[in-house]
Amino acid sequence: MDEMKPKENAYSGERAPVAPVSAPAEVTAQALPAENSAASKQPAQTPGIAGLLASAKSRLPMSLAEIAAFLKRTKRAWLLAAGIIIGVVALVEATERVAEWAKNARERRQLHAMATLTPDRLFARCGPAAQDETREVYPIMMRTVRYQPRGSEKLVISFSRTAEEQSDWVFLSMQNENGAANYDTPEAKIAALPCLDSKK
Repeated sequence: MDEMKPKENAYSGERAPVAPVSAPAEVTAQALPAENSAASKQPAQTPGIAGLLASAKSRLPMSLAEIAAFLKRTKRAWLLAAGIIIGVVALVEATERVAEWAKNARERRQLHAMATLTPDRLFARCGPAAQDETREVYPIMMRTVRYQPRGSEKLVISFSRTAEEQSDWVFLSMQNENGAANYDTPEAKIAALPCLDSKK
Protein backbone atom coordinates (compact mmCIF):
# COMPACT_ATOMS: atom_id res chain seq x y z
CA MET A 1 0.00 0.00 0.00
CA ASP A 2 2.73 2.27 0.54
CA GLU A 3 3.35 2.03 -3.12
CA MET A 4 0.12 3.76 -3.80
CA LYS A 5 0.91 6.81 -1.73
CA PRO A 6 2.07 9.81 -3.72
CA LYS A 7 5.75 10.49 -3.41
CA GLU A 8 6.91 13.67 -1.78
CA ASN A 9 8.76 16.18 -3.87
CA ALA A 10 12.49 15.69 -3.44
CA TYR A 11 13.13 19.35 -4.13
CA SER A 12 12.12 21.94 -1.63
CA GLY A 13 11.43 25.54 -2.39
CA GLU A 14 13.93 26.81 0.17
CA ARG A 15 17.10 28.49 -1.02
CA ALA A 16 20.34 26.78 -0.24
CA PRO A 17 23.07 28.90 1.33
CA VAL A 18 25.71 30.06 -1.15
CA ALA A 19 29.34 29.93 -0.16
CA PRO A 20 31.28 33.21 -0.30
CA VAL A 21 33.96 33.76 -2.96
CA SER A 22 36.83 33.12 -0.57
CA ALA A 23 35.50 29.74 0.37
CA PRO A 24 37.52 27.63 -2.15
CA ALA A 25 40.81 28.90 -0.74
CA GLU A 26 39.67 28.14 2.79
CA VAL A 27 38.47 24.68 1.76
CA THR A 28 41.78 24.06 0.03
CA ALA A 29 43.67 25.16 3.13
CA GLN A 30 41.57 22.93 5.33
CA ALA A 31 41.69 20.00 2.94
CA LEU A 32 45.48 20.07 2.57
CA PRO A 33 46.95 20.51 6.06
CA ALA A 34 49.79 18.12 5.26
CA GLU A 35 50.89 20.21 2.30
CA ASN A 36 50.75 23.41 4.38
CA SER A 37 52.91 21.88 7.09
CA ALA A 38 55.46 20.74 4.45
CA ALA A 39 55.43 24.18 2.86
CA SER A 40 55.94 25.84 6.23
CA LYS A 41 59.16 23.84 6.66
CA GLN A 42 60.63 25.35 3.46
CA PRO A 43 61.82 28.93 3.66
CA ALA A 44 59.75 31.59 2.04
CA GLN A 45 60.84 32.22 -1.51
CA THR A 46 62.50 35.62 -1.63
CA PRO A 47 63.86 36.98 -4.85
CA GLY A 48 67.50 37.81 -5.56
CA ILE A 49 70.64 37.19 -3.53
CA ALA A 50 68.79 37.18 -0.21
CA GLY A 51 66.74 34.22 -1.44
CA LEU A 52 69.84 32.34 -2.54
CA LEU A 53 71.57 32.96 0.79
CA ALA A 54 68.53 31.84 2.72
CA SER A 55 68.22 28.71 0.56
CA ALA A 56 71.92 27.87 1.00
CA LYS A 57 71.73 28.50 4.75
CA SER A 58 68.77 26.16 5.11
CA ARG A 59 70.74 23.37 3.41
CA LEU A 60 73.87 23.68 5.58
CA PRO A 61 74.47 21.10 8.31
CA MET A 62 73.24 22.40 11.59
CA SER A 63 75.64 20.73 14.01
CA LEU A 64 79.24 19.65 14.34
CA ALA A 65 78.11 16.03 14.36
CA GLU A 66 76.54 16.45 10.92
CA ILE A 67 79.69 18.19 9.65
CA ALA A 68 81.85 15.36 11.03
CA ALA A 69 79.57 12.77 9.42
CA PHE A 70 79.81 14.61 6.07
CA LEU A 71 83.62 14.74 6.28
CA LYS A 72 83.74 11.06 7.21
CA ARG A 73 81.60 10.16 4.18
CA THR A 74 83.80 12.24 1.84
CA LYS A 75 87.13 11.37 3.52
CA ARG A 76 88.53 9.49 0.52
CA ALA A 77 87.80 12.38 -1.86
CA TRP A 78 89.43 14.92 0.51
CA LEU A 79 92.52 12.72 0.92
CA LEU A 80 92.79 12.23 -2.83
CA ALA A 81 92.52 15.98 -3.48
CA ALA A 82 95.09 16.76 -0.78
CA GLY A 83 97.47 14.11 -2.18
CA ILE A 84 97.16 15.55 -5.69
CA ILE A 85 97.84 19.10 -4.48
CA ILE A 86 100.86 18.02 -2.41
CA GLY A 87 102.17 15.94 -5.34
CA VAL A 88 101.88 18.87 -7.78
CA VAL A 89 103.63 21.25 -5.36
CA ALA A 90 106.43 18.72 -4.76
CA LEU A 91 106.84 18.13 -8.52
CA VAL A 92 107.08 21.86 -9.25
CA GLU A 93 109.59 22.33 -6.42
CA ALA A 94 111.70 19.37 -7.59
CA THR A 95 111.67 20.64 -11.19
CA GLU A 96 112.83 24.09 -10.08
CA ARG A 97 115.63 22.61 -7.96
CA VAL A 98 116.83 20.33 -10.78
CA ALA A 99 116.82 23.26 -13.23
CA GLU A 100 118.76 25.43 -10.75
CA TRP A 101 121.25 22.62 -10.10
CA ALA A 102 121.79 22.09 -13.86
CA LYS A 103 122.30 25.83 -14.39
CA ASN A 104 124.83 26.04 -11.54
CA ALA A 105 126.67 22.94 -12.81
CA ARG A 106 126.89 24.41 -16.32
CA GLU A 107 128.20 27.75 -14.97
CA ARG A 108 130.81 25.98 -12.81
CA ARG A 109 131.94 23.87 -15.76
CA GLN A 110 132.24 26.92 -18.02
CA LEU A 111 134.12 28.91 -15.36
CA HIS A 112 136.52 25.99 -14.82
CA ALA A 113 137.03 25.59 -18.58
CA MET A 114 138.03 29.25 -18.94
CA ALA A 115 140.12 29.35 -15.75
CA THR A 116 142.22 26.37 -16.84
CA LEU A 117 142.51 27.36 -20.52
CA THR A 118 146.04 27.05 -21.95
CA PRO A 119 147.21 26.97 -25.58
CA ASP A 120 147.59 23.17 -25.42
CA ARG A 121 144.05 22.69 -24.07
CA LEU A 122 142.73 25.16 -26.62
CA PHE A 123 144.30 23.14 -29.47
CA ALA A 124 143.03 19.87 -27.97
CA ARG A 125 139.48 21.22 -27.72
CA CYS A 126 139.19 23.33 -30.86
CA GLY A 127 141.80 21.88 -33.20
CA PRO A 128 144.65 23.74 -34.89
CA ALA A 129 144.47 27.51 -34.97
CA ALA A 130 144.26 29.64 -38.09
CA GLN A 131 147.25 31.59 -36.78
CA ASP A 132 149.52 31.16 -33.74
CA GLU A 133 152.27 33.67 -32.94
CA THR A 134 154.49 34.17 -29.91
CA ARG A 135 156.53 37.29 -29.10
CA GLU A 136 158.69 38.22 -26.20
CA VAL A 137 158.13 41.45 -24.36
CA TYR A 138 160.72 41.12 -21.62
CA PRO A 139 160.09 39.90 -18.89
CA ILE A 140 156.96 38.21 -20.26
CA MET A 141 156.05 36.29 -23.37
CA MET A 142 152.80 36.97 -25.25
CA ARG A 143 151.06 34.34 -27.34
CA THR A 144 148.21 35.22 -29.69
CA VAL A 145 146.04 32.52 -31.23
CA ARG A 146 143.46 33.27 -33.94
CA TYR A 147 140.45 31.10 -34.72
CA GLN A 148 137.79 31.58 -37.35
CA PRO A 149 134.81 29.59 -36.03
CA ARG A 150 132.10 31.02 -38.27
CA GLY A 151 131.92 33.31 -41.25
CA SER A 152 134.64 35.91 -41.63
CA GLU A 153 134.84 36.88 -37.95
CA LYS A 154 138.19 35.94 -36.43
CA LEU A 155 138.59 35.50 -32.70
CA VAL A 156 141.85 36.54 -31.05
CA ILE A 157 142.76 34.65 -27.86
CA SER A 158 145.70 35.98 -25.85
CA PHE A 159 147.95 34.17 -23.37
CA SER A 160 151.00 35.28 -21.42
CA ARG A 161 153.73 33.78 -19.22
CA THR A 162 157.01 34.82 -17.76
CA ALA A 163 160.16 34.33 -19.82
CA GLU A 164 161.23 31.43 -17.59
CA GLU A 165 160.93 28.00 -19.15
CA GLN A 166 158.99 26.40 -16.29
CA SER A 167 156.18 28.98 -16.11
CA ASP A 168 152.68 28.16 -17.39
CA TRP A 169 150.63 30.05 -19.92
CA VAL A 170 147.82 32.15 -18.44
CA PHE A 171 144.68 33.02 -20.40
CA LEU A 172 144.29 36.82 -20.74
CA SER A 173 141.45 37.73 -23.07
CA MET A 174 139.27 36.90 -26.05
CA GLN A 175 138.06 39.47 -28.58
CA ASN A 176 137.28 39.71 -32.23
CA GLU A 177 140.04 40.70 -34.63
CA ASN A 178 139.20 44.40 -34.88
CA GLY A 179 138.75 44.64 -31.08
CA ALA A 180 135.11 45.82 -31.26
CA ALA A 181 133.69 42.88 -29.32
CA ASN A 182 135.27 41.82 -26.05
CA TYR A 183 134.00 38.60 -24.49
CA ASP A 184 134.12 39.13 -20.71
CA THR A 185 132.08 36.32 -19.20
CA PRO A 186 132.69 32.57 -19.56
CA GLU A 187 129.25 32.22 -21.15
CA ALA A 188 130.08 34.85 -23.81
CA LYS A 189 133.43 33.21 -24.59
CA ILE A 190 131.88 29.76 -24.94
CA ALA A 191 129.02 31.18 -27.03
CA ALA A 192 131.60 32.71 -29.40
CA LEU A 193 133.77 29.56 -29.54
CA PRO A 194 131.59 26.57 -28.44
CA CYS A 195 134.44 24.06 -28.62
CA LEU A 196 135.85 25.64 -25.43
CA ASP A 197 133.13 23.81 -23.46
CA SER A 198 134.59 20.45 -24.46
CA LYS A 199 135.91 18.22 -21.65
CA LYS A 200 139.21 17.54 -23.44
